[in-house]
Amino acid sequence: MKIYLDMFFLVNWGMNFVVLMIESFFQSRRIRLWHILSAAAAGAVLSTVFLISGLHRYWFLGLPFYALGSAGIVRLAFGRTTPGAYVRNMVVFYLSAFLLAGLLVQLQSVLGIQGESVLLLAGAGTALVLVYRLVPFGRRWQERERQYFPICLSYGGRRMQGNGLMDTGNHLTEPFSHRPVAIGGKEFVRKLLDAGDTPVFRYIPYHSVGTESGMLPAFQAEALDVKEGGKWRRQEKPWIAISDSYVSADGEYELILHPDMLIKYE
Repeated sequence: MKIYLDMFFLVNWGMNFVVLMIESFFQSRRIRLWHILSAAAAGAVLSTVFLISGLHRYWFLGLPFYALGSAGIVRLAFGRTTPGAYVRNMVVFYLSAFLLAGLLVQLQSVLGIQGESVLLLAGAGTALVLVYRLVPFGRRWQERERQYFPICLSYGGRRMQGNGLMDTGNHLTEPFSHRPVAIGGKEFVRKLLDAGDTPVFRYIPYHSVGTESGMLPAFQAEALDVKEGGKWRRQEKPWIAISDSYVSADGEYELILHPDMLIKYE
């Protein structure tokens, strides 16, 4: 059977792109499009090398090559994550690729369509559009970009810079003053509080998915500066709760902002 390497590369690039894009719709964070494009191209290069080298004839060589290549593609596409999030990304990647390839092969068999490359690309593109439209977790790129804000948190004469995520699901408020509360990652807040006066903590009740109830320690920082619309806006004496777990699986943001913290700036 004659194989044209240019078409082989193009089909693999397209399939990788579709699978990674479908997976990105299930991410709860911003994913950069050029990361997806680069990862898809890298995967196509590896597939071409896999074919030319003849590794596909030897399963004991081909299997590790494929596994390591897939791991690299997922890492390049979605960046640094926690081990648990990385494993989930790998599982979704393999599952999406398996289901999509199986669906397209069955479709070709049922319809008896010739021209496998064209069918694969057309079918993959159609699947991408359908998932984007139908999956309730899909988000548009512009909406993701607007959720992130550079922040600067101050306490005891020290300042910590990072990124904040405006989360409409964060309804945490301080129970006496009813002021909004932001949630910071333990490591981020610890760096701010280290080698300084220990603040007075107040425990704030919260509810979250998978946890009926709990208590988060919170303190009043000196100020929280948020860069919105090209301007730094300050909130004095904000309440900051400390989470024991990661607030961001990939470290892309360090603080979960309460929506009112931005509305108050208007």
